[in-house]
Amino acid sequence: MVKTNTSTDRKILSILIPVILENALMTLSTMILTAYIGRLSVFEINAYGITRRIYGIYYSVFKGLSVGTMIAAAKRFGQGDTKKCARLQQESYFLFLPLSLLASVLIFFNARFLLESMTSEVSLLDNGTELMRDMVFFFPLLAVIHLNAAAFQANGNTRTPMVIAALGNLVNIVFGYVLIFGFRFIPAMGIDGAVISQNLSFVIMALSGLFLLYGKNGPFAHCERNFLKLPLKEDIREMLSSGIPAALEDSFWQLANIVISAVILSYGQNYYAAYQIGLEGEGFCNMMSAGFMTAAMSLSSNAIGARDEKNYELSFKRLCHFCGIITVITMLFLTFFTKATLSLMTDKPELISIAAGYMHVMIWSQYPQHRQKIEIGYIRTAGHTQTTMFTNLIGLWVVRVPLVLLFGSVLHLSIYAVWWVFNIDQWIRLLLSFFYYRRYDIADTVHRNRNGSLQEGCI
Repeated sequence: MVKTNTSTDRKILSILIPVILENALMTLSTMILTAYIGRLSVFEINAYGITRRIYGIYYSVFKGLSVGTMIAAAKRFGQGDTKKCARLQQESYFLFLPLSLLASVLIFFNARFLLESMTSEVSLLDNGTELMRDMVFFFPLLAVIHLNAAAFQANGNTRTPMVIAALGNLVNIVFGYVLIFGFRFIPAMGIDGAVISQNLSFVIMALSGLFLLYGKNGPFAHCERNFLKLPLKEDIREMLSSGIPAALEDSFWQLANIVISAVILSYGQNYYAAYQIGLEGEGFCNMMSAGFMTAAMSLSSNAIGARDEKNYELSFKRLCHFCGIITVITMLFLTFFTKATLSLMTDKPELISIAAGYMHVMIWSQYPQHRQKIEIGYIRTAGHTQTTMFTNLIGLWVVRVPLVLLFGSVLHLSIYAVWWVFNIDQWIRLLLSFFYYRRYDIADTVHRNRNGSLQEGCI
């Protein structure tokens, strides 16, 4: 058992560590950009912040859709069929890229309307609308980036997406500084410089991902290439059966964040600016747990494809072990390093004080936030894709949003009461994940699949 554990741990860490490093680079990049922007005016911080909420919805939709591609491809990799994986990947481009372009067009023409859901301040809306329109036609590159990453992650290769993220974020950091503050003959562009550097990073990551997939030494280098070939109906069905619920799950969060942002803005612009900075400071915790979802989906899908019941169960146990370690690390970080982290992102003491309060409250969300990713990953790959969607729907729209509106807009309680609602939501979602994992006997999935009784897409 020791050797088996060691082998499984090595496989888990080979997935977790690159994903953690990838997210660390992305978090570091975002924190550095936040530090740049945090030295501009509160008005500019908030204008950028409200556009990020719309960006977040778009990001979540196509990140979720790529999950369907990843799960389907991972099962084919588990069966050792690279050609089918390559075909599936090309079908995903054919299916999702037109949708991503259409979404960008709709956002461009409705940018102000979308931003009005968060604020009615005219100057903030004017600036936010302009920023939104400057960045939105680069958003389809996000779909390419996510689909490229899904292809690598499906085979347990999280190192390549990490390298791509490192390259893109390095571009974002360097050009962000130069364009925001100016350098020699380049004039300072302020918040517009942040948008340009972000767009450039998208271009770099999308193109490098395609090159590494289809270049000379890429996994699909010698496979048939016909990106305009109509997808097979069964492939579409398989990708969408997991992708749509995952996209809706993430979108629920982003839509909820729009409502929550509006409530926090009602406390004053300082509170909203501090909340934005606090979210980025908390990014360290999110980056540490991000790999659990990817590892859970990749390992469980590979085991289902290979019909390896022992590895399926052992991977779950070892993921839970590593989850406990990560939880301790993130709780210690929030307890002892909050103010030091925030001071790197802004030079405004009033924002640091408010943001520190937010991050200290979030200490109590760490375990449920990390642990539920494992259950959700296994539940998704077992075919119960709608279950995880409804779990998040309940947490966000039955618990988080109603209580935030009640405490913030009706009872006008302290901002801390609003933030404590986030903890309640996380614990309820974890309990629901535990319940569904046991109700559907997810641990016995491979055995049922071997006997031909696995039901796809059931609730």
